Amino acid sequence: MAKRTFATIWQQIEKLYQNYKDGKKTRAEIESSIQELLDKPDVEKITQELGQLLMLDYETFIDIDFKFALVGDDPRFWRPSFFDSKKKVIILDPIKALEFADLTRDEDQLLVADADFEKYRKNSLLSEVGKLPDKCLLFLVILQQIAISGGLTHIGLSEIPQDKLTDTAYYQTLLWAFNELEKKLYTLNGINIRTEYNVTWHESEWITT
Repeated sequence: MAKRTFATIWQQIEKLYQNYKDGKKTRAEIESSIQELLDKPDVEKITQELGQLLMLDYETFIDIDFKFALVGDDPRFWRPSFFDSKKKVIILDPIKALEFADLTRDEDQLLVADADFEKYRKNSLLSEVGKLPDKCLLFLVILQQIAISGGLTHIGLSEIPQDKLTDTAYYQTLLWAFNELEKKLYTLNGINIRTEYNVTWHESEWITT
């Protein structure tokens, strides 16, 4: 058997999720298969290393653990991930991450009638990042969790949010995550995500006076 990598792990999860969307498997069936995969020691180690790599540049997260887990209806997971400050771990549900990817490409959900400026701006950014591959959106989710859990004051958050974010705070943390992802992918792989995936977001166009 070939040695597993994060890419092969993620491809396996994506394939199972697609089987569910295509009606080939039930949700319970793919959850069972994904859980079996996540329980393997090498998978746990590989996903942990991924999180540590993404968190390495942020001083307050250097000693934070990271893992994949299926969380079901846990109310703390209004996003695909959650930072457990007591256990010092970021937990990410891969199915919820793929559902988030679906959301970014769902015009019916994002084109809200009579949306105010803050909601329209947030949903427009979500739609734009939806051009990225699912794996990039997974990284984006992790980076946004870092922004949320760190209460990054330099992007307008004065404290760590404990519940769902306002549209403005969601936008600010997502934009910060996108900018960080852009830098990381260029540094690590030489990928310019704006040209590679035709992402055309310019913050200056969305600043109100």
